[in-house]
Amino acid sequence: MADLVKVTIDGREALVPKGTLLTDAAKQAGVDIPVFCYHEKMHPVGACRMCLVEIEKMPRVQTACTTPVSDGMVVHTDSPMVLMARKGVLEFLLCNHPLDCPVCDKGGECPLQNITFKYASDRSRFGEGKRHFVKPIRLSEKIVLDRERCIMCTRCVRFVREIAGDESITLISRGSRSYVGVMPGRSFDSSFSGNTIELCPVGALTSSKFRFRARVWELTETPSICSQCSVGCNITVGSRNGEVMRLTARENTPVDDGWLCDRGRFTYEFVNSPERITTPMVRRNGKLMPATWNEALETVFRRMRQMREIYGGESLGGIISARSTNEELYLFQKMFRTRLRSENLDHGLHGQYAQPEGGVDAASGSIEGLESAKVILLADVDPIQQQPVLDLRLKKAWQEKGAKLVSIGSKSTDLTKRSSTWISTKEGSEAAVVKGILHIMLAQGLLGGAARQRLGDRYDVVAQTVSEFTPERVREAAGASPEEIRRVAELLAGTSQIAVLFPRPLPGAPAGLQEACVWLAMATGCLREQGGGLYPLSLECNSQGAIDMGLLANLLPGQLRAGSAGLSGLQMVKAAAEGQLKALYLVGIDPAGQKGAEQLRAALEKVELLVVQDITLTATAQMAHVVLPGASFAEKDGTYTNLERRVQRLEAAVPCVGEARQDWEIIAGVAEGLGAGWGYKKAGEVFDALAAELPLYSGLRFADLGEKGLRWGYPGAPETQAPHDGRERHLWYKRLEAQEPESVQEQEQEPSV
Repeated sequence: MADLVKVTIDGREALVPKGTLLTDAAKQAGVDIPVFCYHEKMHPVGACRMCLVEIEKMPRVQTACTTPVSDGMVVHTDSPMVLMARKGVLEFLLCNHPLDCPVCDKGGECPLQNITFKYASDRSRFGEGKRHFVKPIRLSEKIVLDRERCIMCTRCVRFVREIAGDESITLISRGSRSYVGVMPGRSFDSSFSGNTIELCPVGALTSSKFRFRARVWELTETPSICSQCSVGCNITVGSRNGEVMRLTARENTPVDDGWLCDRGRFTYEFVNSPERITTPMVRRNGKLMPATWNEALETVFRRMRQMREIYGGESLGGIISARSTNEELYLFQKMFRTRLRSENLDHGLHGQYAQPEGGVDAASGSIEGLESAKVILLADVDPIQQQPVLDLRLKKAWQEKGAKLVSIGSKSTDLTKRSSTWISTKEGSEAAVVKGILHIMLAQGLLGGAARQRLGDRYDVVAQTVSEFTPERVREAAGASPEEIRRVAELLAGTSQIAVLFPRPLPGAPAGLQEACVWLAMATGCLREQGGGLYPLSLECNSQGAIDMGLLANLLPGQLRAGSAGLSGLQMVKAAAEGQLKALYLVGIDPAGQKGAEQLRAALEKVELLVVQDITLTATAQMAHVVLPGASFAEKDGTYTNLERRVQRLEAAVPCVGEARQDWEIIAGVAEGLGAGWGYKKAGEVFDALAAELPLYSGLRFADLGEKGLRWGYPGAPETQAPHDGRERHLWYKRLEAQEPESVQEQEQEPSV
């Protein structure tokens, strides 16, 4: 534990770690010190002078953001000297700052406005006219600058330099002519540029999408989860009159560290699109025509039931997007397995799924735990493109925590220039390099006897397999230097705090790299280490949830093997083309809209019943027999499971457009027509039901997830937050065979929906 020192601030005593800055110590003591330039995640610069305080035994006022505490320090934040200094600072800042609060987007949430009301005088000694600039300046498509509002706090410039690491904007000119601008020869193309809007304390930087569209006090703000990738960053949805106006970061430090990428911040206009489907549609006389919900749902469950009876459950298939919530995924597969007797399930157009060896298919470590890793191995991943905020965490681990990055891949990425070693490979040969590293570790005994103990019964098979990947053969296969491979092997052998990041292979795709990374992790013992572990990286926001909920033809909920496998997504398309698949139910999937989709369209045209549940009339929806209008992420209640197994809640911020419904409600409506009798009223009830039946989610409760979420426990990993209660779980699919068949009366029932 760090040495503690005692500091007294405005008569309040606090014990804080030695070296703590006065601004942070004041927070712990419950004392507010106003700041503009200071931010706890960036280096202090003392530029704005707003945080001036009086410290006993010091002759002048001091900047609290640059002053570390010392034992016995006595500080005054509201003395006459301090108040006079703050008034002077504000008077200086306002001498050129425009008083355009009525039209400034920052009005209502502006630190300068708030601090001025609290500390400033109503008089100014500056009689000169304010300076004016041409406004606004467009720094990028997303960011607009009003130079005359800028107070030179440099938060934006420091963010791109220290956090984002791309230095795309800087201070241009000097003295009173200084202004924030794009670095000469560059463009403000940072993947994280939108964070500067929230960091700016005065409204100098604003969003071109939100600018002049609403006042912040008019917005209803709803906590939610970003749907753009598998990191699961926390967001706040700002809406007005049922329309999404903006998305802002909502800090959940273990997940996002308070940041948001531009894709997550600015991708929301589709929610308000006039192209949204607002009513169910049924094909009549070759044309899609508006229909009532009763008509649409009755058509779906009646036709599905008929086809099951005539052709069997194997003639029915369902594919649902991994952007769906856990509740939607769970009910979708449950409907197919229990009501339609079909195992033809997938969460995309995939091949058959191969469960990885050595444990459940999930990250063993946490996102925050990456900061404790000694070595981070990046095998064919490019987080800034696919999981952008994870890229910031990796940079932080490298820059602030001293982690060594090792990159293996064919392309230069944002992180290769920060890597101690980049093993440049031929595309697709990364698995050979990882196996070559493991070969050296085992052949040269770099891990001692621990490797045999950790790998157990697998040791001989692993050793035999990797023995073929000598440095010379790896150089031939991958183009990698034997010296680099040996150097990395020695580096990894020196610690078990290793984080191994690799792309989770899509079902049906070659899993050689995943297999190699699993073996490496087991041999080095990093699965059991804080700051170590396996990190399979997926693209979709709920890919982990799709696997956990059993949205695969050969995997049941809870990642249990199915007794008999059905058809995967690609196999369903093939079966449809051959006339064997009679009905296909798609949720958020648009096969016909893919590039070069002629064969997919031809297969879909042969399906006797094509049901499409989506938010717009996609190319596939235009071919459907029934179209069901679903909900966007901003209109949903439910949960996502992110890449670190954290289950997080999203709440409906705006009502569904027109007659559209939340997707879990639609699926439940179809199942009710098939005689399910589930009776769910809320998404939370669905989650509690699935958590009671899935061993991995045992002990989780919807009401307990809160705003930060909970992680389900990875077997044997050091970090577990899910409150397992130890009770035996009886899985619904084990009771399947004991279910009584539907009665004739139940089959003919046409419930009101």
